[in-house]
Amino acid sequence: MAKRKLRIVRETPQLGICEYCNMQFSAVTPLGAPNKTKIQEQFNAHKCKPVDSSQNALRIVREATEGK
Repeated sequence: MAKRKLRIVRETPQLGICEYCNMQFSAVTPLGAPNKTKIQEQFNAHKCKPVDSSQNALRIVREATEGK
C-alpha cells in the first residue's frame, strides 16, 4: 500500500485531502484561526479505501464542471 499523506488545500474554512484515497477532511475554527489538529485527527482515524480509476475520473470531471 502506498504511503498516505494529508494535504491541506484550503485554510479558511480548513479543508484537507488524503492524497492516497482522496477523502476530504474539514474543520471550522472560530475567526478562521488555523487549527490543523482537528483535520490531522480525522486523517489519522480514517481508513483508506482507494477509489478505482473509473470512479476517480468521474469525480474529477464532476468537480471540474461544477457551477458551469
